[in-house]
Amino acid sequence: MTTSQTEPDAVVLLGAMLGGRYPELVPAALRRGLTVLGVDADTPRARRFDQARRERPDHPLAGIAELAWLPGDRHEEIVQQVLRWAEGRRIAAVVPFGEDYVEATALVADLLGLPAPGLRAGRVCRNKLLQRRYLADWSPRSVLLPPAGHTDRAEGWTHFPAVLKPLDGQASWGVERVDDAAALSAALAERDPAEALLVEELAHGHEVSVESLVQYGEPVFAAVTGKRTNEGADGATRWFVELGHTVPDPELTEADRAAVLAVNAAVLHRLDFQDGIAHAEYRVAPDGTVRLMEIAARAGGDNILTLYHLATGAPLEEAVLTVALGEPTEYPQPRRFVRQVYPEHTPGVLRDVTAPGLGTEVSWLGERWMWPAVKPLGAHDPATVHMIVAGRSRGDELTAIRASSDRSAMYVIDAPTPAELDALQARVDAALTVEVEPRG
Repeated sequence: MTTSQTEPDAVVLLGAMLGGRYPELVPAALRRGLTVLGVDADTPRARRFDQARRERPDHPLAGIAELAWLPGDRHEEIVQQVLRWAEGRRIAAVVPFGEDYVEATALVADLLGLPAPGLRAGRVCRNKLLQRRYLADWSPRSVLLPPAGHTDRAEGWTHFPAVLKPLDGQASWGVERVDDAAALSAALAERDPAEALLVEELAHGHEVSVESLVQYGEPVFAAVTGKRTNEGADGATRWFVELGHTVPDPELTEADRAAVLAVNAAVLHRLDFQDGIAHAEYRVAPDGTVRLMEIAARAGGDNILTLYHLATGAPLEEAVLTVALGEPTEYPQPRRFVRQVYPEHTPGVLRDVTAPGLGTEVSWLGERWMWPAVKPLGAHDPATVHMIVAGRSRGDELTAIRASSDRSAMYVIDAPTPAELDALQARVDAALTVEVEPRG
């Protein structure tokens, strides 16, 4: 596709307002002289980020030149919008931030001949059933519960404990543990009968993710991130919401790390994953067996890219942009241990988040609509608290944590060694208080 070019080359960010969690990408594009264009869904949260970027020159999204409000499932309209932008300028790269925009990104990139994960990866990564079928060699057993057929198909399921989940959800929404047939029936009774669901055997073991930079079909960087969820080792809750990430994962043996990376490489190959960043989640059983939980054809959520920036000293967003532009890419391995923690809370009305004695001020996301800036340290510098963030506002109703959006606060720390990291976490946990007024 050719145009009579009159404007600078452009990069299109899809799910652009989520890019506020990845603060280095827009500045990296601007340094290259690229125009930054964005697409996002018109939601109250996205509008608040949009207002903040317009009002604050230091906002990580302030450099977006033009924004189109289109939801991620409106593929045809997104394609047409990008083609309008391509009149008079060359679209040099497309990068998805939001999960909802992964498939639209694959279509736009394929149409314009741009580097991207590819149509197969874009489609399969957006659907948990397709992941289980394409990636069956590394997946737990599962069965589809079609709309209006939940009970009939579930009656034959005997592999417990099990996990019930929607086919295209995100941020742990709707992912629920069930321990027997009665619990499965009760959970199904609470679901929309018009929604297709997946029930699968629970994969036991330590949870990790792999962040992979892939170029020309081969990983140029892959590292294992440790996970902590609110599931509990004894199944204390029915939910699987992530409450912590550690980069690199200090709990894995080298043999287990190698096994995870080998499975991840095989998964990417099966997806014919070509160019981009992948975020894949696995569980490592005590016997070393690696099972795929799910894989996304985009960067990891929460603040995982910031964790890698602190761990390596180099912004991962810069490498993501380089891959999207089709330029030779490399990225260093971690040199420090970095952790993000989401403290649990008591349900009720949020009154305050305090952390005295740590020398780090609590930032309220609702007042800034931007994450605090971070500065990587030297490999042997002392353990440091980089940010403490209240993700909700005073007066908000806090509920039990069943999805990522239910979490109330988080902090990021790093250290030269795992022992120093654990010691600093203990200090922060002792100082941090999420003050809640119980209802009633």
